[in-house]
Amino acid sequence: MHTTPMQENFGVILHADAAETVADVTRDRVAGLLKDHGTVLFSGFRASRDDFDDFTDRVTGDYMNYRGGGYVRKAVAKGELLSTRYDHGRKEQMTFGLPLHGEMYYTDARPAVLWFYCAKPADEDGQTTACDGAEIFRRLPQKWKDLLLEKRLMFLRVYRDGEWQKIYQTEDVAEACDFAAGNGITVEFDAAERTMRTRYLVHAALPTRWGGHTAYINNLLTVFMQMEMGRGDTSTVWLEDGSPIPKDLMDEVRAIQDELTLDLDWAPGDFAIVDNSRALHGRRAFKDVDREVYLRMVRDVDF
Repeated sequence: MHTTPMQENFGVILHADAAETVADVTRDRVAGLLKDHGTVLFSGFRASRDDFDDFTDRVTGDYMNYRGGGYVRKAVAKGELLSTRYDHGRKEQMTFGLPLHGEMYYTDARPAVLWFYCAKPADEDGQTTACDGAEIFRRLPQKWKDLLLEKRLMFLRVYRDGEWQKIYQTEDVAEACDFAAGNGITVEFDAAERTMRTRYLVHAALPTRWGGHTAYINNLLTVFMQMEMGRGDTSTVWLEDGSPIPKDLMDEVRAIQDELTLDLDWAPGDFAIVDNSRALHGRRAFKDVDREVYLRMVRDVDF
């Protein structure tokens, strides 16, 4: 097998040579590539779902479910293999693009590492995207670095009756509130309306797990997308003093991301591992409603 760098300091493709399978990839090699490059795409291994399960069990384990996540995500197999389809309550999945984001940066219960597995790529487009949050932060003007390090983000959410039960995966109000509070989320529950209001504070730039970087990594753009889609009454983000996120900052971030974003061009049986402390991820829009890419979130690793 051989590697191809995707950028000078971020992203690498590990290619299978003739007759090689995932069984030939060592755990140490995966760990080394992930630490150095932040995102690793495994190409040409033609891994089946069973191959992928066995390989991820060998390399990581300690899988998370999506309790407390931003929407309803279905588990499709053992080991908390999660669907990435946006199809809750719909006959077909929604196919809009997703902006770059870190996974679950609106709760303390965020994964250290992400696995993606492609069962079926979209006929056209639909790539998973990745971007180096450390390089984004490095390129930001100093005034924006100072702001992000000084002031935290404030994520505000409203879950109505019937919604918080799905998000927190329980019918028990006390259990839902305890889970949220145990993950750094301030909760107010309106007993009359059975509505849960939450607040979470977190910096938009944080130290990476490996490499000694500071990375711009957060869920700002996904919440902006929700606000633009008409969810501004239930999902918003502000600076912790209640002031809006400066438009000039977000324009700068988007411009840098446009220069740096990588496309993971999927083939059936390809998969990837992502450092969720450094690499933002998203997806390109597509039309093929049969696209199937799965997610496995790893709570922690020992390398």
